[in-house]
Amino acid sequence: MAESEGNAKKMVKLKSNDDKEFEVEEAAVIQSEMIKNMIEDGCATSVIPLPNIDSKTLIKVIEYLNKHISNEEDEEEEEEKDEKKDMGKAAETGEEDDLKEFDEQFVNMGWEELFDVIMAANYLNIHELMELCCQSAADRLKNKSVRAVREMLKITNDLTEEEEQEIINDAPWAFEGPEIDDTVN
Repeated sequence: MAESEGNAKKMVKLKSNDDKEFEVEEAAVIQSEMIKNMIEDGCATSVIPLPNIDSKTLIKVIEYLNKHISNEEDEEEEEEKDEKKDMGKAAETGEEDDLKEFDEQFVNMGWEELFDVIMAANYLNIHELMELCCQSAADRLKNKSVRAVREMLKITNDLTEEEEQEIINDAPWAFEGPEIDDTVN
């Protein structure tokens, strides 16, 4: 861990698997349960190596973490919001709208990059990022045809034509309807 000059914020250095180092606020990286536990247990060296994450993906994860930094004020606001929700008077604030818009834009990436971020979020144990990215993947797959899903997920069809026809005959509802989308995006 390192402290930046003239700033009381604690900084942590993360090292990607392609040997690029990134200095990030501790308040941001402790959203990762893995890194938080390393810091709490005193296992965090001057640089935390992340052998399963490349620099391109780590940049995206850091972008998310920096936007979602929580501090004591945010925690107090969250408690107040929870109380309002309990009373049925919940309303989104401008900050929540901004964060929601950021999240929507954040997941606007290609499949490969999205799955890299999902894998990184899983490895780093960042629950909210994992949920956001998995929901985006699920939304993209929703109502897609079998052919489109196979192509999007790069799944090889290992069924014979006879086996495939048997499945279609057993569950025709799964292959019919105007809501089935055969496009790959």
